[in-house]
Amino acid sequence: MSTFFQNPEPGAIFEELTTGLRRVSPLAAMFDAAEDTLLADRPEGFTPEDIGRLAYESLPEAERGDAWNELLYTYWAARQNDRDARLRYEREQKARTELASALDEREMALVLGNEVPPSLDAAIARLARTLIGGAR
Repeated sequence: MSTFFQNPEPGAIFEELTTGLRRVSPLAAMFDAAEDTLLADRPEGFTPEDIGRLAYESLPEAERGDAWNELLYTYWAARQNDRDARLRYEREQKARTELASALDEREMALVLGNEVPPSLDAAIARLARTLIGGAR
């Protein structure tokens, strides 16, 4: 057995065992608890604001400053994610339109009994890869 476990420093074993685990903030823990409470207390329904208010109000006063910062950062991150998703959607819209047209062209060829040109299948594959993030 290593000397670490023979003569551990205070808290060292806990730190060693929890290294790499995701740390849950007090606000996140209270948010989960508040949602569970509201599910039991209000089966008819509640809003996300109800959960957030109960979670925030349930925090010890000393934790509220960090919780407020976490809320502000989370709001900022959500806005940034929305912007990124909108920009990605707009960038990919041309590829979606081209892919739909190519698929229609392929389907029409098959319906009419015509051979599908290999270049059309290649274009469909290229556009599909573009949309799923694996473009070459």
